[in-house]
Amino acid sequence: MLDPPCLPLSSPNARPRETGRVIELPFGAELRLATKQSAELGGGGDFFEVFDHGDGYVSTVVADVCGNGAAAARIANRVRPLLHSSLARGESPGRLLAALNETLLTCGLLTRFVTAVAVRIDVLTGLVEIACAGHMGPFVRRASGQVRALNGATGVPLGLVREETYDEISLELDPDDALILVTDGITDPLSTFCDPLGESGLLRRLRAAPHVTADICEALLAAGTLVRDDATVLVMQMPARHATRVAA
Repeated sequence: MLDPPCLPLSSPNARPRETGRVIELPFGAELRLATKQSAELGGGGDFFEVFDHGDGYVSTVVADVCGNGAAAARIANRVRPLLHSSLARGESPGRLLAALNETLLTCGLLTRFVTAVAVRIDVLTGLVEIACAGHMGPFVRRASGQVRALNGATGVPLGLVREETYDEISLELDPDDALILVTDGITDPLSTFCDPLGESGLLRRLRAAPHVTADICEALLAAGTLVRDDATVLVMQMPARHATRVAA
């Protein structure tokens, strides 16, 4: 299980803020991971967790507290320990989000809602399960260069409705395919009148990026880019070939 690395960030009073550097995450599974973030010094409402279950399965959640700055960071710090426990249980993404939502509401920890996308990847077969709580994407870039958004999983943000359920979608990733998770700080600067979510701009950048985890992060949150909101990109790329799962 990995905590988001500490990134070099700009002055807390800066508006807009400069981005940090790309971090390639060391990982036990053959899955390749890289991330890049931008937030205020010592804070921000974006956070993520990654958990290697040790049996070929990897689970991750990328989340975004409504708003930014110190208030959002305090909520993120309350949610993250609960997210640790949820990921460790190895539940499917939909069940994970539903359980986390109930815990947050029962404990009364939130003063702002939280959007999240949960993913469980079988690194050995390429099967991916996805659930969303008011969050965009994720996005896929195939080894062939083809890109698309995965918008089929929907659900309300965490902390709003009790007994909420979260539908799941699934797909198969081939060797070298990449799954990209972002927060809206990535897409907001790319938005247009016709595409307020900035999805089209993100897909254009994905098509043009070299097919390497760090380069995809850099393409979506380039060095020197000035952003006005917390921004996170996490790229998970399959190994060059699928392994065979050994029966217990």
